[in-house]
Amino acid sequence: MKGLYTLIAWLGLIALGFSSCSKEFSSEGPGLGGSAAGTLLDSMGNCQTAVVKGQYKELENLTDSNYILVKVNFTTQGKYTIFSDTTNGMWFRDSGFAFVQGANTIKLKGKGQPILPGTFTFQINFGNSACMVNITTIGSVNNGSSTADYLPTRANGYIDYELNPAFPATNGGFIPEFRATIASTLSQGVYNNVSRTYSRYSTSAGDQLFARKDGTGKYYQFGTPEFDYLYIYDTIVNNERMDFVYLDESRNPGQSFDTDSLRVGFFDSNTNAMVYGWAKLRITTLFKGRQMSLLGTLYTDIITVKRELYFKPDAAGSYSLLNLVAELSYAKGIGLVDQRVFEATASGTTVQSITIKGWNGL
Repeated sequence: MKGLYTLIAWLGLIALGFSSCSKEFSSEGPGLGGSAAGTLLDSMGNCQTAVVKGQYKELENLTDSNYILVKVNFTTQGKYTIFSDTTNGMWFRDSGFAFVQGANTIKLKGKGQPILPGTFTFQINFGNSACMVNITTIGSVNNGSSTADYLPTRANGYIDYELNPAFPATNGGFIPEFRATIASTLSQGVYNNVSRTYSRYSTSAGDQLFARKDGTGKYYQFGTPEFDYLYIYDTIVNNERMDFVYLDESRNPGQSFDTDSLRVGFFDSNTNAMVYGWAKLRITTLFKGRQMSLLGTLYTDIITVKRELYFKPDAAGSYSLLNLVAELSYAKGIGLVDQRVFEATASGTTVQSITIKGWNGL
């Protein structure tokens, strides 16, 4: 990683519905006999994309706004029933009559009440086909985590992230997503001759992130002056790491601070040589208490900060701002939910994003 909505008169209404390329069937059909056949899979045998609608909150009954839109290919007319299993106190179902063959969209209505916060997988069933859908339930107080701060540390809890664009893999191909899992044991890091204890987030792509909190609203990383899970410099001299504040709840929007520096190097393609110098971060609080809808899920109590990269070459006397800037958003009870990297000279154009897809066990 370096640098988943009478009989003649009825039929007249149905005919109007078929004029569009995507049809949504109602559960209130005329009750004609026979069973429909079909599949949730596409022509290649893959599950088609399902769309989850509505917000799912811990211990709140589902309403008409909670449903799943699934794509179905009917091969015969007749009665159908499409349903999910029951997971985390919820289930989804629709039955009706398929009047035509071909591709259609079915709205599976949600029932029940989410029991626990987190991301849960539902199996959607029709005929001999089955497909999986993930739904995230947010907590009633702090997005559903076991902690009321911005760094969960419960062992084996995890966060799934989507990458856009996908990272190139070292062995070829691409990595479109990854999972960051909290290790079951703590790790030690030494900086300025002081040893400290960190929680370790290990990713499915081989990266690690070390973080700690002091209980007063400050959060520290044992790492390098770059971005989370995205590295800029070609080398960190002697593989050094520093302990730096990456989030401070006491800071108001507009307030900033600089981290310490590490000696780094990067390859200059113009001179075909390594350039060495000192690198640091400037971290500025942009927003506090905001909400963000990310990949269809609402997250609350978010603090967003900006990370700017500063570099001082050995031959220069002062630091200069590099052209990459990142906005990192942390949700209470979750941690990092979104990181967007921009070119400073092209503000608003995202170069790389890491966005939460779901989580569990935090």
